[in-house]
Amino acid sequence: MSDFDRHQTIRRLLKHAWPPFFDGFGRLTEIQLETIPRIMEGSNVVVSAPTASGKTEAVVAPVVERLMQERWSGLSVLYIIPTRALGNDMFERLEYRLIRMGITLRLKHGDRPGLPEKKNLPNILITTPESLDSIICRRTEALVNVRTVILDELHLVDGTYRGDQLRILLRRLKAVASNPDFSIHALSATLSDPADVSSRYGTGFQVVTAKGHRTMDLTTVTSFSELSVLARKRRFKKLLCFCNKRKSVEATADELGEFFAPYPVVPHYGKLGPSLRNEAEKVMKESQVAVCVATSTLEIGIDIGDIDLVFLAEIPWSLSAFVQRIGRGKRRGDIINVAVLVQNEEEAAMIKDMVDAVEKGELESQDYQPDLSVAVQQIFSYLYQHKEGASDQDILDLLSPLSSEDECLMILDHLEQEGRLEFRNDKWLATAKLMARGDKGHIHSNIPNTNELLVVDVDSRKQIGKISRRFSNTFVLGHKTWQVVGADDKSVRVRRFEGKAKPARFRSSKEPGAYASYLPEELRPTSDVTLGDSCLEVEV
Repeated sequence: MSDFDRHQTIRRLLKHAWPPFFDGFGRLTEIQLETIPRIMEGSNVVVSAPTASGKTEAVVAPVVERLMQERWSGLSVLYIIPTRALGNDMFERLEYRLIRMGITLRLKHGDRPGLPEKKNLPNILITTPESLDSIICRRTEALVNVRTVILDELHLVDGTYRGDQLRILLRRLKAVASNPDFSIHALSATLSDPADVSSRYGTGFQVVTAKGHRTMDLTTVTSFSELSVLARKRRFKKLLCFCNKRKSVEATADELGEFFAPYPVVPHYGKLGPSLRNEAEKVMKESQVAVCVATSTLEIGIDIGDIDLVFLAEIPWSLSAFVQRIGRGKRRGDIINVAVLVQNEEEAAMIKDMVDAVEKGELESQDYQPDLSVAVQQIFSYLYQHKEGASDQDILDLLSPLSSEDECLMILDHLEQEGRLEFRNDKWLATAKLMARGDKGHIHSNIPNTNELLVVDVDSRKQIGKISRRFSNTFVLGHKTWQVVGADDKSVRVRRFEGKAKPARFRSSKEPGAYASYLPEELRPTSDVTLGDSCLEVEV
């Protein structure tokens, strides 16, 4: 079938969704041509492709078409996102389109808690794994009509404690949904083995991957001054710069600010307050000339407009991160302009190897090991949901994707010995203390508490971000210099300061989930492995 005939076939399939999603576009992408018919026929689909390949529309358009044609009622679609920022961006991208179709959309995460009563439930809910955990426990009845679950940017959580939590939550969702065979569609950056990754979250997935890649025009530079000359010579107006560490973002933004003045240079990373991140995104969308320096927070598909040049101030830790970062360039063009800062011949050789691998379509494989801390967190959450208690077999079945029978029973016995669970009448029950924690909403997240201090501007009363408990009297945060005027055990109060200072310190991310310390000694991680700042630099 020719591409023209495929277009016409899809246009006929999407009787309701075509106008709001595809009117005004010259042609569908290959990803959309391959994905839409499969979803319309009821298949589970995993779409693995770089940024700007049209993944979102490829999945959402046929899902909402089915919603209308089959007259799904109530809350029928869950759209699971890994970060609040992506949730906010996705809400803005979809709301106006869905309003035209008479479909209601709502966003729920830590900054937007709460869900309407049953009669006012939205048709589609965008939410995080942690918020889904809370809904399953507190508003089980709201989920009975779920017909489709969309897992966006799955690569950001797969292989982490958040991905393992999501795996178990999907099993719990099947137990409460009136149709346990609801569809699951996964969207991700390019994966080395999308079939293997998707199999952790469901069955029967059809894999759709992008064919080929956009042409890359890569330049190596040895200094920020050389980058500035390149940008002016080739008239690059919008630059997106990536660093591996938060501290590097502040230092790079400071240096680039001198070369690109008077044009704005803005930082973007997870420990900045939401207002500063939103401000950076707005600057990139609205300014004619601007530079944004970010960690992996902007690897994902948050809309910051067209990017003329992607600049890698530090060589990415992985090939997949390299692919994601360069994929943010020139979203509506066929050529990606990339510049990389290299300090020596070894770094130049590393970049050459990465480029060669991308051109060959190679990606590094990831070894998967479940995080047993999730078993503890999910036992607590499940018993909070099932106040009547649960049998050994109930919990063994629930946790079978993560732990062996022996490991699960060992965890249950340990939690009982520690006074966190009770076993009565052949049922496991949450203790009164655990139920009280659940009532406060403290059992739904397995994200470690970094014990950092909130930074607050005393003049504007805005939250600037979070820093380590070790801080200097003056420091740089959000590409601005601050002077400490007061502090307590929760926050640092600051005021703008005119002068030089060093970037603030940040605590590094840690690999195991927060409930790792609740495991029996023999099942705990052998060490608290400290990872680089960039491993999962996202605001959840």
